[in-house]
Amino acid sequence: MKESKKIKNNNGITLIALVITIIVLLILAGVSIAMLIGENGILTQAQNASEKTSKAEEEEKIKMAVMGSSVDNNGYVDILNETSFKQELANQFGNQSLDVVANGDGSFIITVEDTQRKYYVNDDKTVINSDNIVEINTAEELSSFRDDVNAGNSYEGKAVVLTDNITLDSSVEWEPIGYYDQTTDEKNPDTTTNKAFKGIFDGNNKEINGITINSTNEICHGLFGLVIDGTIRNVVIGKNNNISGKEKTAGVVGYLYGFKGNISNCVNYSDIVGEVTTGGIIGIVAGQHTIYNCKNYGNIIGRGGIVGNSNGTSWEVFQNVSNEIINCGNYGEVRSHSNDEYYYGGITGYFKGNIFNSCNKGKIVGSLENTGGIVGALDGKIEKCYNLGEVSGQNNVGGIIGAGGDTLGVDIYDSYTVGAISGNNGRTGEINGSTYGVKEIKNCYTKNDTFTAADLGDAFVDNPENANQPLLYWK
Repeated sequence: MKESKKIKNNNGITLIALVITIIVLLILAGVSIAMLIGENGILTQAQNASEKTSKAEEEEKIKMAVMGSSVDNNGYVDILNETSFKQELANQFGNQSLDVVANGDGSFIITVEDTQRKYYVNDDKTVINSDNIVEINTAEELSSFRDDVNAGNSYEGKAVVLTDNITLDSSVEWEPIGYYDQTTDEKNPDTTTNKAFKGIFDGNNKEINGITINSTNEICHGLFGLVIDGTIRNVVIGKNNNISGKEKTAGVVGYLYGFKGNISNCVNYSDIVGEVTTGGIIGIVAGQHTIYNCKNYGNIIGRGGIVGNSNGTSWEVFQNVSNEIINCGNYGEVRSHSNDEYYYGGITGYFKGNIFNSCNKGKIVGSLENTGGIVGALDGKIEKCYNLGEVSGQNNVGGIIGAGGDTLGVDIYDSYTVGAISGNNGRTGEINGSTYGVKEIKNCYTKNDTFTAADLGDAFVDNPENANQPLLYWK
């Protein structure tokens, strides 16, 4: 052991001596110290080149690991397989130590411990290096980030990561991240007038409290106001927030627009007060997005526990696209606003797209038409969903859905409802209130039926506390 240590020391001395000799020779040749170690000196440039090469090699190894990982179809979401990806990273980096944080939705935060460089792997398999990762640690930094976005920095191509719980000054009205000019056309908000967030925001499951919004004359409110083609994940809106808006109001995002970017692993615990297009997580979704693994525990005055509304079928720009809600749950009460007459549901009020593996346990109180335990009205498909909450309204009241949509209609598969259903003016049913737009109902059950998890398929597991209320596997 001593001999080995001595060899290493001698090698180190020899190398140092060689470097000193080279420096001396360069100085004798007329090369100044500034030319050697100055900002643009020979040695400085060599060091910068070495650093750049090292960073590029690290990033390439991570990209190779992404390419080499198998893809797991997790129910309906195509994501990187965590076990396979970690193995590929180990193959690429050998004995180097890595800290790998899996977000559970196909995205990862990786720290190479030798260099302390961080890399963000998005769920679309893109890799963002440390130069494009922004960390937010305090309320002041969150406010500064908001101001930067609202001044026109979209953060496109960047990942913003929350590193600690945030408590804002509740005595100060919160201006949402992403400015929306309510005089612009809502069908095309991607204009120079509006200042949208377009990057990735990872809340890192840190809790945000102290949001105060009390704006009855303006629209587009939440932690974020306007997000276009951006991704929001792992955001926790705590109980100690006061959010009251008008249209496009929610705990996390008021208005989500575009054809890429998703919302995943977000939770809202706060009560939300709004009018039309108000939800616990998102106010309105327009375009093509996936809302995955989100939960709402707050009481909502608006339209939906998770999403208020999606874009209407009359929006020509979105005629051939739809959205998906997957593995989402609502546990708070959803109650209609006195100024609103249509579309209320535990998951969403009106939705163009598909709703999979989702549930409602909250009480749903609608107004004039289209109230459902899962959705008020839908153009798309409901599959493997259940409702345990009471549902009441006027016309078109159902345990799963109030009515089908105008364009695509609705199919309902492998779902059940056991909550009490009541309507005042007819068209009330255990599964669907109205037959309008309802194309097919298959393998669905009500409180009058006897059924088990096996009857509903592999998305369900037995409930040890109530055999007639099977649970979704993710619960």
